Amino acid sequence: LVVNKVTPGPDDDEQGRGGQYLRDRVATERERIDQIRAEFDQPLAARIESRVSEVKGDLLADVAAELDIPVRADGRPASGTESAEP
Repeated sequence: LVVNKVTPGPDDDEQGRGGQYLRDRVATERERIDQIRAEFDQPLAARIESRVSEVKGDLLADVAAELDIPVRADGRPASGTESAEP
């Protein structure tokens, strides 16, 4: 299991609705991640914290390399019959 945290927390001095929205969203994400850890039987292999809105293929490839999972250039898992190279 790889858990991807995608919501950036606001800066400490960030006030207002935008900062509160991010704090609420981060709290919701944290609750969901904790729930997954409590209910999922497989070990947590990686936790990715990212400030981008979309997880890019290179990041997924780095995690897959740590887990020894072949991936394609677009970041999706490669099937057993195709090369991991683009």
